[in-house]
Amino acid sequence: MTDGLEILAQTVITGNLVLVHGLGLYALTRYTKNVKEAARAGGTVLAGMLVGSVLLWLFGSLIPAAPALQVGFYLLIGLVAGLITPSLLKQEAAAERRAVDSALVGLLLLLGREGITGVYNIWMALGAGLGYLLVLVVMATIRRRLELAPIPKPLRGMPILLITAGLLTIALLGFRF
Repeated sequence: MTDGLEILAQTVITGNLVLVHGLGLYALTRYTKNVKEAARAGGTVLAGMLVGSVLLWLFGSLIPAAPALQVGFYLLIGLVAGLITPSLLKQEAAAERRAVDSALVGLLLLLGREGITGVYNIWMALGAGLGYLLVLVVMATIRRRLELAPIPKPLRGMPILLITAGLLTIALLGFRF
């Protein structure tokens, strides 16, 4: 991945954190009851990812050598980003629950594992956040439509939502090849 736009496209579509990597599934089930709530949650996590990637870029030289300490370092960066983000967005304290998400920490761990540094951190965080936001809004829209569909009783609610997410994942994985 050499170009910023290439990173952006890959992280939004083929490397989507929610559908392909399975990070942030709680948000998929919790914040997709309506489109407005999904957009707000996705925007908060997008901002948290950008803040976390900037912090990782600034403090990346302090990453310890031991793998266990590295995970702790990424968790600390994710926690700090999650605490800073709601105040930057002027949101209530309840938004901290949205900002500190498994997708944020997973993104930071992926950045560390892939060895992505510098401005590419920002590109990858932007793409991952946009993909996260896109999935939440699309799933909220689909969820509204599924409420009107004639679905068998055992599949109503969470089962059909997870089946739909699986089908979207298969569709996105088709773009990899």
